[in-house]
Amino acid sequence: MSRRTVLGAALGGVAVFTAACGAPSIPADPATKADPTGQGGTSGAPTTPEGTATSGAATNAAPADIIARATVPVLCYHQVRPWTGDDSSYTKQALVIPPEKHREHLDAIKNAGYTTITPDQYLAHMTQGAQLPAKPVILSYDDGKDNQPEVAFADLSARGMTGTWFIMTVVIGNDGWTTKDQIKQVADAGHVIGSHTWDHHDVRKYGPKDWATQFEEPRALLQKISGQPVDTFAYPYGAWNEAALPHLAKAGYSTAFQLEEKPLDRTHPLLTLRRALAVSTWTGDEVVGKLQTLAKA
Repeated sequence: MSRRTVLGAALGGVAVFTAACGAPSIPADPATKADPTGQGGTSGAPTTPEGTATSGAATNAAPADIIARATVPVLCYHQVRPWTGDDSSYTKQALVIPPEKHREHLDAIKNAGYTTITPDQYLAHMTQGAQLPAKPVILSYDDGKDNQPEVAFADLSARGMTGTWFIMTVVIGNDGWTTKDQIKQVADAGHVIGSHTWDHHDVRKYGPKDWATQFEEPRALLQKISGQPVDTFAYPYGAWNEAALPHLAKAGYSTAFQLEEKPLDRTHPLLTLRRALAVSTWTGDEVVGKLQTLAKA
């Protein structure tokens, strides 16, 4: 089902665009389409034959094998705070989950036997067949609001769970947003820091001058702040196009997540992995049911 992401109010003045999470990708412009091999990456990480960086470990896994192994359910949360009178019905459903509901989701996931994993563990499974827990899951948090390290991080830590935090760098340190110290704290606790571009602009609208600003520079900054490799990326609005994929590989990302119910790209599956929006009104049973459905998709 198509969902419309409305982030203008939630981003507190940051310039963002509204886009349908399930919108079809825009074909690459032949005049600007980059080298599909993705060679010359800035991170020094080797790339696979399909042009996807692999965090320093080359793989001979065929795209079809990667796609067959790409069955780990990945949930996407945004803000973790009480609803306010200014929140729209869509914001309440998909962009803001009250803390008590967030804890209900985590308890249900843990009690159902799921184990949180990192994108690197997922990568090793897809490319090398590395073993995963019986019920793996990735829990991710987008944008970088301050309630994520203040509330969600504590909720996860209390349950021995790990999160993946996709942060847009333009907001770091601004009022109401995550700080450098919080990013370092989360990273030092073993959680994963990922990139969500500089300012959340739609990847499908990028021109030649945008790749470094939106892909390379945020990765470098987050690595400096967190003290850990930043090898995973989440598309704003979950939307991507073919033209972006070699630039992501060149920037050094090994995995990237869309937010659409569409197939993985057959040439670059690691850069088009799927996530699902977590619905705040789900009961514990419903969130577990969603994970079961995603694992079979």
